[in-house]
Amino acid sequence: MNKFITTKQYKQFAEFCKACDRDKYIGLCYGPAGAGKTEAAKYYTKFDKAKKYVDQMYYKADPLVAKFAFAKLNSILYTPSSLNWSRDVIRDIEELQRKFNWAKERYLYPEAIPDSVRLENKNFAELVLIDEAERLKPQSFELLRELYDKGKTNFIFIGMPGIERILERYPQLYSRIGFVHQFKNLGKEEVLFILQKHLGKLNTEINENDFCSHEVISSIVRITSGNFRLINRLIKQSLRIMRVNCMTTITKEIVDAARSCLLIGEK
Repeated sequence: MNKFITTKQYKQFAEFCKACDRDKYIGLCYGPAGAGKTEAAKYYTKFDKAKKYVDQMYYKADPLVAKFAFAKLNSILYTPSSLNWSRDVIRDIEELQRKFNWAKERYLYPEAIPDSVRLENKNFAELVLIDEAERLKPQSFELLRELYDKGKTNFIFIGMPGIERILERYPQLYSRIGFVHQFKNLGKEEVLFILQKHLGKLNTEINENDFCSHEVISSIVRITSGNFRLINRLIKQSLRIMRVNCMTTITKEIVDAARSCLLIGEK
């Protein structure tokens, strides 16, 4: 289950990011661990792929990597370290923006950057998504607010439930939050959709009208509560059990056996 699937939660998250970018408000996204927040942020920014090209273009000056489609990208993803000092957070973000800007300028103007563009000094990475934002130290929030107030950078804070209470401690920053999005676990229909997509490619069919499949879906929803990360782990373990036993059909018994191999099996 490595290929990203655009669920309803992701589409709502993407609309939330676009609204923050359009209206220049700070955004706040929170949800339980494993709900898919980080994967959604990676997919929206495409920054995992873009960063490889950014580093190559910045350090190696390889003209071939400029083929990566930077044109529609205008956001970066940053995950602070728990050990980072506040000044290091700002330095890291500005360095990522500088590299991204350099790479996108080179993509847009492969021959030569026009003087008008150089004078404008546009920030192409206007939107910065900060994952695991609860790691940030108090002074970091104040420095990020200052950076936001300069008008060239907008932020979306992504974290666990309770991060909204952390941000309440900084009223000047909190007053600038214009959009909030709660990332929820998957519903039964979305779990069915994901299982059909992934297991269908492995010649393991899931049919909602089949009682055995209905048992499997109900069991997975009950065990994981629709948590994307737990579903991923449970399915991988179930497929391993199927391979070991030379089975081609997933059943409730296989799911229960997979559950007993994972930490969630004791709950």
